[in-house]
Amino acid sequence: MKIKYIINAVLAFCLLASSSCSDYLDKMPDDQKTMDIVWKSQKETEAYLYNVYSQLPDDINIYSGFPWVGAADELDVVWERYQTASINVGNWAPTNVYYNPWPSFYQAIRASFVFENNVDKNFQLSESLKKQYKAEVKFLRGYYYWRLLRQYGPFVLIDKETTFDDDWNKYPRTPYDRCVEYICQMMDEASADLPFTWKSSPKWLGKADQVACKAVKSQVLLMAASPQWNGNPDYASFKNPDGTPLTSTTYSEDKWRLAASAAKAVIDAAASSPAGQEIRLYKNNENGDATFNPYKSVRDVHLAKWNCEVLWGTAREDRDITELERHMTPRPGGWNGLGPTQRVVDAFFMNNGRTIEDPASSYQETGFAQSAHPNWKRDHVDEIRSGNSWGNRVGEWNMYANREARFYASIVYNGRPLPQVSNDDRNVYSSNKNKNGWGRVELYSSGVSGSGSTDHSTTGYLMLKFTHPDSNPYRNQFGAWRQHTYIRLAEIYLNYIEALNEYDPGNPDIQKYWDLIRERAGLPSIFDTYPEIKGNKAKQLEYIIRERQVELCFEGDRYFTTRRRLLSDKVDTQRPEERRLYGDGGGMYGMNVLAGDDFSSTNFYTRTRFETRVFMKKMYLWPMPQSELDRNKSMVQNPGW
Repeated sequence: MKIKYIINAVLAFCLLASSSCSDYLDKMPDDQKTMDIVWKSQKETEAYLYNVYSQLPDDINIYSGFPWVGAADELDVVWERYQTASINVGNWAPTNVYYNPWPSFYQAIRASFVFENNVDKNFQLSESLKKQYKAEVKFLRGYYYWRLLRQYGPFVLIDKETTFDDDWNKYPRTPYDRCVEYICQMMDEASADLPFTWKSSPKWLGKADQVACKAVKSQVLLMAASPQWNGNPDYASFKNPDGTPLTSTTYSEDKWRLAASAAKAVIDAAASSPAGQEIRLYKNNENGDATFNPYKSVRDVHLAKWNCEVLWGTAREDRDITELERHMTPRPGGWNGLGPTQRVVDAFFMNNGRTIEDPASSYQETGFAQSAHPNWKRDHVDEIRSGNSWGNRVGEWNMYANREARFYASIVYNGRPLPQVSNDDRNVYSSNKNKNGWGRVELYSSGVSGSGSTDHSTTGYLMLKFTHPDSNPYRNQFGAWRQHTYIRLAEIYLNYIEALNEYDPGNPDIQKYWDLIRERAGLPSIFDTYPEIKGNKAKQLEYIIRERQVELCFEGDRYFTTRRRLLSDKVDTQRPEERRLYGDGGGMYGMNVLAGDDFSSTNFYTRTRFETRVFMKKMYLWPMPQSELDRNKSMVQNPGW
């Protein structure tokens, strides 16, 4: 057997097989001759390293149910065969856990130790490469632990290579603060031996670097400072079998200071980034266009590969993003089933920067628009695809008129001309009576993409974010490849201002970095729009959470923000159910997809409950798989499960 096949078989077994708790903590099979070959060959050693990378999660994989989006209050995944459908109605338990990366992450963590402990044996590698590679696996180890922490809470901390005959029952879960400390330690140690960024080294893009280490640390410390983990009395009885508390119920303001400091470290690094490695918010006029266009800026930050805003991402096969695009494209050609909720539609600001609840916003709930959006420059299909004209057209429903750029870059609503698809194929998306070359999306009941089609959005909307204007699923054509982004700079700005607000709500940096996000979106400062909130911790927090909801929609942030802020089980009693701002249980709303014979059918545009969701306090954490608890008697289940 050729060497490469021996190596690949071992690595595939070590890293890719999902099995029991004892398996994922077990020492990898030791064919000593084979493993000796791994550490003598640069090619095979680097193949082993890439296998440690191979377990990086794919957050946009629709086949896993798009878990952090489909299980949040911002989207409905229509297909019941996908996991989020069961989660949203409470049909899950430790015995039927969905999206369970626990085994594969521990396999990768184990592999990181094997690599770190053996790479020095390879004399084909330079000392500098060995140092870099060891730093990379430390980063990956910390990152896999971070993903376990945010999904399950306190994990089992294994901080060394384990032996085959180890007694796994002696490994209980580790207290939350110690888990946080270890992840941050890994990020700090890795950062010391990594380059600032790989932005000027294309062949290394997607690898760990200093900026990625700092950005992950910001995410970790923000969650650790948040109410779920900072003095939460609901976890008072969350203890190991020996009585060791797994989380502190004492509030600490210092945790917010640490979170702010970690975010500011990323911001300072970005500000000092050298030429050729610039890190800043993406704007179209700083990336080839002559004039600033907020729509193209907020659209293309997700389309321009390895752009200046990406802090860390990873290369993925085209299939991941193209399958996502296919699922959110209307019929025919698309699969027509990723439906944003009315809640996220309502969250977007008006073009004047005000919320739709504000009487001064000019928002209208009903009727058809008598004028076009001020940024609708030219009524031509080519201008739609290019992004030069954006906003509502005359005759579209007023609910969608005069909204901000991020709304139009994220949401497809009934009657909107498809922003993608070639001119020649636009009529295939239209009924005979509407075949006029515009390709207006027919989400009403009898429309091509309505409730009578094979699959249909249950909300009367389709997701648009991440869709390339050159994509045409009808012809199985998709836009240029781009990386999967895990963290971008806008998130760090939001992390920073949220943390600052908790202990220093009058800090001028809150306005400074908040303004940058809104300016890129074409909006005025929140403090110009609502000057009365300035310095008011509670009011600023309300708008910060809303800004996160809009800026980071469909990126997986909303799921964790509502949980770490303890908003998921809350009942928003100040508003009727169909207009709630938060709460993951109860009625979820969209348009009336069972109504309508044409774009002019006003009965379609009625807030209608599409689902009654279940959320209980235990769902703030994912259940530990029962199979793992059965094999490790020292591990306790998460509260309530």
